[in-house]
Amino acid sequence: MNNDPTLSQRLQQRDTLATLPAEFNSADAQQLLEFCIELNNQDDRNNPLKKADQNVYAKAPDWKIFFDSRHPGNHEWNKTWPYHKTDDPLNDPNNPESNGFGPLNNAWLLVQSLKDPSVFAIAIRGTVGEWQSILADAYATSIPAYAGIEYPKNTHLPLTFAATPKAELHLGFSYASLALLFDDDLGILTQLQRVTQNQKLSKLLITGHSQGAAIATLTHSFLYYALTDPKDRYKLKNQLSPTQLKSYVFAQPKPGNLQYAQDFARITKDNAYVINNDRDPVPQVPLSLETIAEVTQYIAEDNDNVAVGGWFNHVAESISHTTNTLRDKLADMFTDKMADKFKYANIERSISTYFPASVEQPYVALADSLNYTLAGQLVPVFGLEKGGNQYPIGNSADSLLQHHATNYRLLITQQLVKP
Repeated sequence: MNNDPTLSQRLQQRDTLATLPAEFNSADAQQLLEFCIELNNQDDRNNPLKKADQNVYAKAPDWKIFFDSRHPGNHEWNKTWPYHKTDDPLNDPNNPESNGFGPLNNAWLLVQSLKDPSVFAIAIRGTVGEWQSILADAYATSIPAYAGIEYPKNTHLPLTFAATPKAELHLGFSYASLALLFDDDLGILTQLQRVTQNQKLSKLLITGHSQGAAIATLTHSFLYYALTDPKDRYKLKNQLSPTQLKSYVFAQPKPGNLQYAQDFARITKDNAYVINNDRDPVPQVPLSLETIAEVTQYIAEDNDNVAVGGWFNHVAESISHTTNTLRDKLADMFTDKMADKFKYANIERSISTYFPASVEQPYVALADSLNYTLAGQLVPVFGLEKGGNQYPIGNSADSLLQHHATNYRLLITQQLVKP
């Protein structure tokens, strides 16, 4: 009998290789993860104790950086820019804690393929170690996927991230998406429109790691509905179609509720993949909180006027009402705080262009669920205890060992790339 404790895990890995979805491209996944390493490991490359470690450097020889929100105009990978302590301390391009933009300190890249210059990729940074970025994770209550975002306060923007009834989004990730998409100068929409004025755009890949994975998923949703907008208010339809969008995201925290995930599955089909490590804690958050009434809602509707289970439905609805009342108060408080933060966002020109004052305020249904789940087609990788031989933790504590993008790089190479 083989007593190797990792045998069952190796069998799982072998089976994963045998059952990868037909449209999953492991080479694309590998390359997109390198873009995430460029963003997420910038602090490691500037750390004297880690900068000699080649694992923290992005390796993307077949791609060039077309636009870098951290340092607009940069086209180099793993760049350390000249900076002196006497320069503006709030604008150090080498410090992830200060080189983001918008109220939540986000950053992203627009990357162009050197093999096919009509292929571009969007890469979105994950959480960095400062409070504005962490706020995007912490505001873990839900808002409607249609018109749930307020800007300014008490004004609901008719933004569509999903069309399925009761689809809802993580509030913090939603507002981070708003800043990334609509910033007047550094935003995704502004930069995509500049590209399409002079370049052919045949395919757009979307990626992110950790918080960036959740925001990338929402960005994929938004762009799908933007490209199917009959008014073409975002001026992208002449260059792209929804089928030309494809996303690979890594270590994705849950971006929305079950109904949002169902909508995302419907609109993306084989064009959205989520690579999560089974030992990584981040894909398990935010916690999913579901009431009995949510589960039994359609049972009650299907059995309306049938004298069975009436007492049970009454109790379930009472519990659900109490839970939702508390959730709504929390959501209102968080939305008000986020709306106040966005007073200082650089999105006013874009918002007024896309949504002039004459646009009628949409009807907004109250959010009523925290039944969060992942969104996209799951492609699992299986982490090794203490990192295994390839990514050892040794005797140093590292609570996010299984979460690091560099660990995902090794797991994907071992488990998703056929020899």
